[in-house]
This record gives sequence, structure tokens and C-alpha cells, in this order.
Amino acid sequence: MKKILCLVLIVFLVYLIYYFNHSDKINYLAIGDSLSVGIDANGNTDYGYSTYLANYLRDKDLLKSYNNDFSASNSRVSDLIDSLKLNQTIIKDNKNLSLKKCLRESNLITLSIGMTDILTKITLSTTSVETMSNKEISNIVDETITELDTLFQELRKYAKDEIIFIGYYNCFKKENLVVKRLYSYLITKTKELAKKYDINYLDTYNIFQKNKSYLSNPTSIYPSTIAYEAIATEIIENYLPKS
Repeated sequence: MKKILCLVLIVFLVYLIYYFNHSDKINYLAIGDSLSVGIDANGNTDYGYSTYLANYLRDKDLLKSYNNDFSASNSRVSDLIDSLKLNQTIIKDNKNLSLKKCLRESNLITLSIGMTDILTKITLSTTSVETMSNKEISNIVDETITELDTLFQELRKYAKDEIIFIGYYNCFKKENLVVKRLYSYLITKTKELAKKYDINYLDTYNIFQKNKSYLSNPTSIYPSTIAYEAIATEIIENYLPKS
């Protein structure tokens, strides 16, 4: 009888601990490159998509924590892999936070990475983007996809909940056949890889194609603030629970 009472008491205590510590609120982690930082067409970092998203969650009383301090301007895929393997640590609110710990504790992660890699490889190639052959396109994209595969594998060691990959838009602002071929191949391969690791791919290419004001500065590859808001809206409408 005592054993049964002890067992019932243990179960009850476990339930109480779960009840008082469980929360449906979201730990939101934004990681990646300049888009995750929120650099806009004028070089400002006031409002990126993660800021809009965090504010929305906060207004709905759904936000437990928000962190985009592991994002870095012009970050490449290999940079984020290194940060993971070295378990980068930051100080936030007088607390030491490691990247791996944040990944484990986050139930919503947004990731934007890879465009810097593509642009760098195109810049270093022997031809301009307008004259690239199919082979050159596939070589450049495949190298980046191989690195992304390593990154996704590392992320999934620690992040078990939802990851949303912010997809690629046409930052060249050109509509010729070669550019279309480049993005078609890049997006297709990235979507396939994201599916392999149960990562959601957010299509920004078509969103930006429909609204040219999203790339308002002809000398900048970065989106306008209204574009960042549009990305956040897509996440809210497609990936967050309906209130």
C-alpha cells in the first residue's frame, strides 16, 4: 500500500512540476546572415523580419524569449558551421548563452544563409552572371548545397523543433535567362535539402517578383523594411498557430 501511495505521490509531483513550468509561449531564435540581422536597403538595422515576427509574438502574448545575437552581417554557411562546432557563446542580459543551448531551448528558429556564398563565388568566377554556363551554375550552387547539408545536419543535432529557412530572392534585379536558371536550380536544390532535414523553406523569390518595391535601392541587394514585414507576415500566416 505504501508503495502505491508513493507512486501516486511521485506522479502527482511530476504533474505539478510540469503544470507550473510548462508554457505554450515561444522561444524564438533567429540565426544567419545580414537578412537575419535586418540590414535594409539603406544600410539600417532597425527592423528586420525577425524583429517584426518577435513583436507580433510579443503583442499576442506568445513570446517567451527572442534572440538574434548569433546572426552576423555577410555571414557565410561555413561561418555558421564554425560557430556551431565551437559552440559560440554570447552575453545577453548578464547571462552566458551558448549557441547549442539556444538551439536546444528554441521551439521556433528562422535561418537565412547562403546568398553571400553564392555572390562571392560568382564574383570570383571567370565570367559575369549574365554569361555563366549551366555547368558553372551547377558547380557554384552544388558547392553551397554541400555546405548547407553539413550545416543542416549540425543544426538538427540540437534543434528538434521548427526551423524555417528564409529562401532566396533575386538580388541581381535582372530577369535574363541565365539569372532565372541560377535561381531555379538554387531554389530547387535548397528545397530538396530542407525537406531532407524537416526544415520549412519560405519562398521569397516569388514574393519579391510580385513587388519590385521590395528592392527599392538600385545600389543595394538588401530588402526594404516593407519587404521584411512581408517576410514576417508569410511566416505568421503559414507557420504559426492560428490565434
